[in-house]
Parts: sequence; structure tokens; C-alpha cells
Amino acid sequence: MMLQLCYASERIESEQELLQDLSDILATARKFNLQHQIHGVLYYSHGKFFQCLEGQAEVVESLFQSICRDPRHHNILRFADAMVEHSHFSEWSMKYVHKHSEISSLFSRLGLKQFDPHALQQSGIAEFLKVLYRLEENQASLASPKGYKQRGYVPYF
Repeated sequence: MMLQLCYASERIESEQELLQDLSDILATARKFNLQHQIHGVLYYSHGKFFQCLEGQAEVVESLFQSICRDPRHHNILRFADAMVEHSHFSEWSMKYVHKHSEISSLFSRLGLKQFDPHALQQSGIAEFLKVLYRLEENQASLASPKGYKQRGYVPYF
């Protein structure tokens, strides 16, 4: 059995760009998670993160404590843990799903005007995870676009 730990947090604005923050988070998470057999998903929209981690309980707990100390996060809300027999994200050390209309529709059906994981009840978490399981990972590079024609164009959010 593996621990499934899900949490929401808000992004603390910093001098760094959003794309750089996401790129750094994903690069660090993928390397660490691959080494420690942790799988998961990250979703970001409207200044808020939602992440689900699955793996050996002690390692996931330690990782979550590290995330709680990360200065890019505040207002961290940990949802009820679950024990799962197999990882729902076994193909990814950290799946990244970009802003998606199906997720916007789900939050609208739940009575929320925009993505707000802090407002989810446990049944909403289960429904949200089902959507995240199905959606394709964003394969686009998170590096900032370069070049004269793409200056200022951010296709990800």
C-alpha cells in the first residue's frame, strides 16, 4: 500500500517568473521522485497549486514537510490522506497538467467561479483526481519563449 497525499497552496509572488518557478519545481520534483519511487501530478492555475503525491508513506511525509518549508508556497491545505494499492500516476515521476477547460467546467459544476482547490470537499477531490488521471500531461517545454517574434508570448496559462 502507498500513501496518497494531496494538498493545495497559493503561490507567493516573487521576483522570479511563473514559468521559471514551475520549471524549477518540476525539475526538482521529477529528479527526487524518480530516485524515491514517488509518483504524482501537479496542476497550477489562478495563483494556486494542487498536487497529489503517491509513494512510500515515510518518503511522501518527508517530501511534504519540505514542500511546507518552500518559500514559493503559502496557505497550504492538506487534504485527507488515502492509502492506495497502486499509483494512479505510475507513468510519471511528476505529471504536469496545464490549465484545461475540463477542469474549469468541473469547478464551475462544483459552484466555484474559478480554480480554487482550497474550497474542495473530499468528494470534489476525488472527482478532480479522476479528471487529472485522464488528462494528458503538458509536454511543452516550460522554458520561457525566446526570440523576437515570441517576445512576451506565454502559451501555457
